[in-house]
Amino acid sequence: MGKRVSDDAEAIRNVLDKADVLWLALTDETGPYCVPVNFAMEEGVIYIHSGKKGRKAAILNTEAQVAFSAAVDVEAKTGDTICSYGYRFRSVAGTGIPRLLEADEARVGLDIIIRKYAGKLMPYTDKMLAATAVYAIPMENASVRIKE
Repeated sequence: MGKRVSDDAEAIRNVLDKADVLWLALTDETGPYCVPVNFAMEEGVIYIHSGKKGRKAAILNTEAQVAFSAAVDVEAKTGDTICSYGYRFRSVAGTGIPRLLEADEARVGLDIIIRKYAGKLMPYTDKMLAATAVYAIPMENASVRIKE
């Protein structure tokens, strides 16, 4: 089987709902930077969290375009010829412009992330929230790739 590429919103959502890690590609004056992050997606917006200091936060705070990708159902293929080797997978790639969330919006974004990983809301203090940067990244140009 070959590969299929689509911008189908439901297929994109299915991959991102299942993915445990999102790879976030950023760039600054020193060059490209790619980092795995915890994330959740709701209504076409990806939510991530970060510390408030460091390279990742500094880049995100510039509101420059970022790229992202995630893959699920990754399975190695083998065979009798070298051309038989490869991988089956479902993946999503796209771009967006991050926006730092403040106050109530940050709490909503963090709750969306917590629900994804814990399966329910978990308590945290206002102090913990104040120490956390929460970003919303509306998806632009997202596509899903299915390779069988």
